[in-house]
Amino acid sequence: MEKTQEIFIRQLEFSDAEDLLKLEVENRDFFQLYGPLKDEKFYTFDGQVERVKNWVLLAEQDSVYAFGIFLTDSKQLIGNVTLSEVARGNYQSCWLGYYLDRKHNGKGYMTKAVKLVVDYGFNELKLHRIEAGVMPHNIGSIKVLEKAGFHKEGIAIENVKINGKWENHQTLAIVNNEKYKPKIIRKNPQGIAMPVGEYSHLTIVPKGAELITLSGQVGVDREGNIPDSVEEQFQISLENIVSLLKSENLDTNGIIKINIWLTEKVDKEVFVDIYKNFHKGSPPSMTLAYVSALGIPDLKVEVEVWAARL
Repeated sequence: MEKTQEIFIRQLEFSDAEDLLKLEVENRDFFQLYGPLKDEKFYTFDGQVERVKNWVLLAEQDSVYAFGIFLTDSKQLIGNVTLSEVARGNYQSCWLGYYLDRKHNGKGYMTKAVKLVVDYGFNELKLHRIEAGVMPHNIGSIKVLEKAGFHKEGIAIENVKINGKWENHQTLAIVNNEKYKPKIIRKNPQGIAMPVGEYSHLTIVPKGAELITLSGQVGVDREGNIPDSVEEQFQISLENIVSLLKSENLDTNGIIKINIWLTEKVDKEVFVDIYKNFHKGSPPSMTLAYVSALGIPDLKVEVEVWAARL
């Protein structure tokens, strides 16, 4: 199972047939606008059981992997995302298809589901390339793919029969290659003085990244203890940040801005050593300031972080 805070995906099972049927029936007219014509048997329980049976068999053959999209809190099935036509040998590629309950459009769920299934395709199936086709007028679906890291490649002329009519499709793809993966870029442009400390002047966040903010972290350890020294509090604050990032499958490379508030002077050498060990050689954009007090008198450090998930 692959998940985010709002949704998760898992391969569909026979026990999902009833919920699949409900999803298809309630969205019949909407889904038909973007898919092939279907017979009446498709809209029956037996039809959905047969559909799942076929998916299970094709997954065993390493040909198709069909996932349900579920709400994390209610476990409600709200969509489907599928990797199909898996080609091995010198290709190591597949096609991506998806649909979402119309009631849940516009909430970012589809983009998250696509990112999850791409992660599965690259990391579990060891694919090199995933392709998708979208009718050019379906701007919303194209934006979903671009936010998930896909790039446009060209137009396939009348390559798929949709709702009884041959339609053109915009081809988009994503490649499992560090060269093409979106990255958070930290840099110090020419024409301005180099940073006077451990930070970068500019941090560039790629299109489609998910913004994550952390409440200001302070030097309180897991037992609720607050050490007296500002340096120890700083160390604990950063450890708390690492734990929070890890809970979202992130590390310090995902940090785009960090603000550090201190109430008393810190040993510079100790501070730099602690901070270097934290960012591991690539410092994000940062603001450091001394303030008169924080929310609790014993606190001497507070560290605020903004991060991005690609």
